[in-house]
Amino acid sequence: MVGVYICPVCEKEVDDAIIPFHKNVERQILERIRMMHPQWIEPDGSSPKAIDYYKALIETRRIRGGREGTPKHGG
Repeated sequence: MVGVYICPVCEKEVDDAIIPFHKNVERQILERIRMMHPQWIEPDGSSPKAIDYYKALIETRRIRGGREGTPKHGG
């Protein structure tokens, strides 16, 4: 049986074969956010603010149906 993945943006079912692609894109987006906000990178290399921003971005797009809008952020 093929697994099903629910897209966090559009909330539609997506075949689980897309998961590796999604993880790669997510990694690239987080890298871009870190490049835009290097001050968010902790001494141990983690960046919880970047992850929080990414989650807020997904939520904003989900609520607005993928249209305009980005979350407000500090720093």
